[in-house]
Amino acid sequence: MANNSIFDKETQLLEESAQVLEDDNLDRDALRAEYETLFKGYRRLVKQTQRLIKMSDRQQLELLELNELKNKFVGMAAHDLRSPCSIINGYSELMKSSASMDDAERDEFIGIINEVSGNMIKMLGDLLDVSAIESGRLVLEPAKGDLGDLIEQRVTFLSMLSEKKDISLTCQKADGLPQISFDSDRMCQVIDNLITNAIKFSESGTAILVTADADDEGIRFQVADQGPGIPPEDLDKMFGTFQKLSNRPTGGEKSSGLGLAIVKKIITAHKGTINVESEVGKGSAFIVTIPGA
Repeated sequence: MANNSIFDKETQLLEESAQVLEDDNLDRDALRAEYETLFKGYRRLVKQTQRLIKMSDRQQLELLELNELKNKFVGMAAHDLRSPCSIINGYSELMKSSASMDDAERDEFIGIINEVSGNMIKMLGDLLDVSAIESGRLVLEPAKGDLGDLIEQRVTFLSMLSEKKDISLTCQKADGLPQISFDSDRMCQVIDNLITNAIKFSESGTAILVTADADDEGIRFQVADQGPGIPPEDLDKMFGTFQKLSNRPTGGEKSSGLGLAIVKKIITAHKGTINVESEVGKGSAFIVTIPGA
């Protein structure tokens, strides 16, 4: 609106100068002054027009990028949800049509349906989080708390997943960690994503170590695994939205490819940082720092 107002003002000044020039009684000096006014107004109008064109080009580019993101979002949702929907439909049809199914087989089918539907819910949650983040609707509710205790709690909770794959999951937390301000629910997402990622890509018999230490007035925590490591060509894509990397989960687990993008956005919203150190064949370490103020 402000740009349009300036544009209209310049146009009005040019019209007024043009009307003055129509006066046949102007002397040479007055005529020269009006021509100079007209020329300066014209130059200002040209510059303003150029600024408006550049602004329009930027807005058009942003709209194209948003449209491309929307298409990727819809395409990925359709692709990743088709398979679990087919599985649920197939097993439920078998249960419906088989009158002779015994209790053990029925329980097995129900377990599969429950697991697949849980994966779908997680995937939908990731998609909704990405949508909120990309549209600028990520709102934090920070409060003072013990991030070290939260990390320890999540390690204990997720040890059930690591035990299923015979992976050792341990936590080493330094004493006397400072209380810092953070959004507990969102930080749970960060910790859970990093640990479950480590479990997904680690082989049985390996170990995952989670550490938490003081960092100036904040907290530095790390999730280190003994997995396959990350190829150099994938390191630059680690935290991108809708990125599929070359490594695959070792136990057939599903991955939306959105977890690390969400992690990065949440940490950035906390004014923190995340880095990854990795070597192929020697595992990976994700290092997060959250400031104290």
